[in-house]
Amino acid sequence: MNICGYKRKFEAIVSPADTTSQLSPCTPAQWLQTVICSLPAKPSAELERFMSSCDGNVTDKVICRASIILAAIFPRGCNGNRCMSSGLHNSSLMNSGWIEQRQEEALKLYYKVLESICESEAQKLQGRNLTQLLTNERFHRCMLACSAELVSAAHMGVRMLFPRVLERIGITAFDLSRVTESFIKHEGSLPRELKRYLNSMEEQMLESMVWGKGSSLYNSLIVARPSLAEEIRRLGLLAKPMPSLDAIAADNLLSYGGLPHPPGQNGNARSSEKVSSELHNSSALPMKEHSPALNDQKPRKPPPSPPLLSAFASPTQPNPGGRGSTCLDTGIKLLFEKVAKLAAVRINHLTLRLKPLQPIREIVYGLFHRILNQKTALCFNRHVDQIILCCFYIIVKDSKLELTFKEIKDSYVKQPQHGPQVVSHVFVNRSPAHGNGKNREDHIDIVAFYNEIFLWAVKPLLVEVRPAKVSDQAPDEAANNADDECPGSPRISPFPSIPDLSPKKVSPSHNVYLSSLQPSKKEALISRGAKSYYACFGESTRAYQSPSKDLTTINNCLRSRPKLRRRLDVEFVSHSEVARALFHHQSA
Repeated sequence: MNICGYKRKFEAIVSPADTTSQLSPCTPAQWLQTVICSLPAKPSAELERFMSSCDGNVTDKVICRASIILAAIFPRGCNGNRCMSSGLHNSSLMNSGWIEQRQEEALKLYYKVLESICESEAQKLQGRNLTQLLTNERFHRCMLACSAELVSAAHMGVRMLFPRVLERIGITAFDLSRVTESFIKHEGSLPRELKRYLNSMEEQMLESMVWGKGSSLYNSLIVARPSLAEEIRRLGLLAKPMPSLDAIAADNLLSYGGLPHPPGQNGNARSSEKVSSELHNSSALPMKEHSPALNDQKPRKPPPSPPLLSAFASPTQPNPGGRGSTCLDTGIKLLFEKVAKLAAVRINHLTLRLKPLQPIREIVYGLFHRILNQKTALCFNRHVDQIILCCFYIIVKDSKLELTFKEIKDSYVKQPQHGPQVVSHVFVNRSPAHGNGKNREDHIDIVAFYNEIFLWAVKPLLVEVRPAKVSDQAPDEAANNADDECPGSPRISPFPSIPDLSPKKVSPSHNVYLSSLQPSKKEALISRGAKSYYACFGESTRAYQSPSKDLTTINNCLRSRPKLRRRLDVEFVSHSEVARALFHHQSA
């Protein structure tokens, strides 16, 4: 299976559509030079207007925070061990000039995207100031982390900040997952390769990192879903308090031999004793923020996305979008929708690879959807794919299909996202034998997990997803059952629409493929006529290079085979040209 095709399927149903830069592609390095480097390394007049309109001017705080956080992400004068612990392995990072350039580029990108987000949020909030958003510490740290990650990724070979950057600045994967889509949406000039890079980061966070121990998701769940609070505390899953800016600044001073005072702040503003006390007492402080997930920005207009404020607001604050729900409820729901979409893509790929599973695709997705919402604790400290595999097998057994768990596992290991620990390392928490002592954490293989835990927890949900055998009922009885059904009764969740973006191989002797054009690009080209278009691509010769750059290589490969009479020497060709090329190849 082609990994690019797999990633594009997830991007097509999750990522917001954006055609701003579709017709003028550039490499990430070119984008940095032409778009970002020309910007000022300070807030624009418009951004300063937003910050000064808050309940108290927050401009100095924003500038100070950016300086401290970027210094923690790109440390100056670090020794080899500290660089490795920060995730910065490239020897060029030892150069202070290189570090200053990366900090400045990340700062410019941060201010640019922050201004765009402020403009969008001001329209959604209809004139209300943005105090709650612009004073939220987690929001700014996540924005700075995204900016730094994209800048490092744009410089080839230096893209190892994630996930260590999370620990360096005191945020979690759940925090960062709330801004990735919004960052893509509000930076229209972002190259396609960097969009895909952010999407791959988000996919990694959704599949396992947001469910890991110490994720701030659990601090939100104990407020949004009190019934889960006891299990979350029993397993010790709560995140530690976010370290203060003073603590991070002190760590910079202690670890990297000094840090200049940030602009707009007096070096004596906080005493060293207070910073020291915060460093020692931070683990004892209660978590002040229970932040829900970032809205799932969708390409379709209806329904409109709630303000970004709802992702970082107080847990009990009413959602600005209305409907009586709190920001926390809305955020958790949107996070679960994103996880469900990711699961749908993976369920679909597994059924395409293993044909006997195709008839049960919708049932498996319906079961996963119910587990996510009704048996959420099964996902705690586990990988989403572990739940998906167990869903497949329990439905296979319930449907009496002749398929073993080994066959399902063997098919899964061929998936591009497969990791060896998914099937061999499933978290369990065993209670003490006689009711005293501490719980014992352990890891077992997926078959043992299915037999010991999953089967007994999920069995009651099978009735809800099992197809009703209407043919076994009398017509009047079936009609009465439908009429008597209570409005809140469970229904099988509809399977999301997944576009067929799988690449089709043109020649068996060359790694050349044809793939249907993404919907966003197709709309941009619709003015040329009512045709469907295809993009031709092959194996890229270098990282972060657009496939269109390799068209010369592709044409040379096709030209070297004389029996293939049709030369595909343009980036976009119509249905008829593709059909003729394939026909000539098959008849040769």
